[in-house]
Amino acid sequence: MPRGSPPAILLGADRFWAHAAALALLLAAVVVADVAVEEGKVSCGFARKESCEVCGSWGRAWCSGDCRWRHDKCVTEAESFRGEEGEVDSRGFPFPPDTRSQKCKEVTDDFSNHTVSIIIPWLAETWEHMEATLKALVYFTPTNLIEEIIFVSDGNADSREAALKAISDKVVVIALPTRHGLIRAKMKAVSIAKAPVLLFMESHCIVNRNWLPPLLQRVRENPRVLAMPQLDFIPATDFRVYYPATVGHWRYEWNMNLVFTNPGDFIKDDEVPYVSPGTSGGIFAMRKDWFQHLGLFDPYMLEWGGDHFELTMKVWRCGGAIEIVPCSRMGHLFREVVHRPYHVSEWQVVHNYARLAQVWIPDHLRIFYKVKPQAFVMWLGDLSEQLAKRDELKCKSMEWYLDNVDQELKWEADKTCLWTPNPAHYLMWCENKPPDGRSIVAKEMPPMEYLAAKQAARARAEQLREISEWQPGSEEHYDGIENSALPGPLYIKLLWILLLASAAGVGRTFWKRSRPSVDRCTKKTHDV
Repeated sequence: MPRGSPPAILLGADRFWAHAAALALLLAAVVVADVAVEEGKVSCGFARKESCEVCGSWGRAWCSGDCRWRHDKCVTEAESFRGEEGEVDSRGFPFPPDTRSQKCKEVTDDFSNHTVSIIIPWLAETWEHMEATLKALVYFTPTNLIEEIIFVSDGNADSREAALKAISDKVVVIALPTRHGLIRAKMKAVSIAKAPVLLFMESHCIVNRNWLPPLLQRVRENPRVLAMPQLDFIPATDFRVYYPATVGHWRYEWNMNLVFTNPGDFIKDDEVPYVSPGTSGGIFAMRKDWFQHLGLFDPYMLEWGGDHFELTMKVWRCGGAIEIVPCSRMGHLFREVVHRPYHVSEWQVVHNYARLAQVWIPDHLRIFYKVKPQAFVMWLGDLSEQLAKRDELKCKSMEWYLDNVDQELKWEADKTCLWTPNPAHYLMWCENKPPDGRSIVAKEMPPMEYLAAKQAARARAEQLREISEWQPGSEEHYDGIENSALPGPLYIKLLWILLLASAAGVGRTFWKRSRPSVDRCTKKTHDV
């Protein structure tokens, strides 16, 4: 055999693979031809027919592939996510698809002792959204479970009281003459609410089938739970489009930005309620007496921002739990900043966050000020009432929360960075662009590390029966030593003031002359 010639067995192998490749090409050609013949038809999953209607004539099991089962009929996937024109005209709102798991069962329990006061604050909302929100509520909610629907007009020129009451006699309208802000608008409604359960909503939502009973079921089983529906997605640009929710849980970054995560996709889309480290703050149910016992909200937080973090800290660390209930579905119009119909002062939001940081994360202020440096020089006012309430409730420490509730936040504690061109923050620049939806970390917690931390927390909970039980107080709470003053000597504070005052002008010049090699991150904020 000549030098360099392949062995005969390899030549045989080459012939085998050549024949296999030829056969594969032949099969592909047959498939392409078959598809060409079937052009214009839809896939039922196991067969192709002229329309989804034909697929559905064989029963729901055959409505798959290109088709979806909706309102007891088989329609295309595109149709399943959009309200039909006739349905919108007849019912007054975009009729949503049923996005619940097939494992969800209808809850028919007697909740006569758990009626709800539905609270909806609003500012500069369109009538289209408000009308659809209320009409969907009336259509999908048993009347006997609603004590009242409280709309709070936050300084709007027209409270729309007459139009709202024309839709439902359950409507109560509070018309604030000037803008008080979202937080105080909620507190005003709570003060007059008559029902034992508070249900907070927003004025751009479409509730879905049997949405309320599963929430009330969780509230009845655990009087100290904050129960949230699974929020399906309605885009800001089209209120008639309705997409099933992405599975995950709510939590925060160290700058108190709200994020939605599912490390390793360990959270599955089924019927079982599951705990969430945080809440979006706008849509949830909880008992009124539990809400008032926690002393919600801090009355010196103004306008917008921070109520979701205060809710989370007080519920989790002071004896309760936060849950997402997948069998309760509600479509929510998610807005980016550009689509928000009212102005929000970033300075005011950070001021609210800074008050919360002093009360709830005093041992982690260094991390907070690293990612919110403007908060360092803010005058926060009197915090004595909030500190006293925290001690009265015997709330657990932030370290307990990190160990047992939000392991992702603990992992990120020493990995925070800033994605910004500002030269004042050069030493804190992120090496890489943050992942989608994130703002102050360049990477996320590896799934297996998350799973290990979660399993360890579950083992502790089973042993000590801490998280799931209603037991206010613990040996692990604050000892009265407070850190309510801004850390650092006076000259450090003055230095920060000078840096922040000059950052805008210097930053613009530096950015033009020496732009970092990475693109600037666009901060996204959901109005939820």
